[in-house]
Amino acid sequence: MADTPTIFPALIPDNDTYDVPDLMDELEASTLQGIAAAHTTDQINGQSSAWEISDFLTGQHTSDEIDGMVDIVLDSEPPRSEVDLSPAFNDDGTLSQYQ
Repeated sequence: MADTPTIFPALIPDNDTYDVPDLMDELEASTLQGIAAAHTTDQINGQSSAWEISDFLTGQHTSDEIDGMVDIVLDSEPPRSEVDLSPAFNDDGTLSQYQ
């Protein structure tokens, strides 16, 4: 990811999360938008581009958390803004061990 621009600064070491291009190759844009719609932040939403969403997720979440969010979103029905992503996070409710 050294050659790609960073929209959001990474808080997680590179070996604990996905690279933006890998995440975009693995997931459909609609899945990323579903995660963004369900994610409670002002930095991304369901209308954000797939690149913005991927960059935010890889900078804020571990690969295990992202995998958990993907599973939850794929198993849910719209509207995704009402989906609870908390089961993908740590037991204490934080989004990542790095936050």
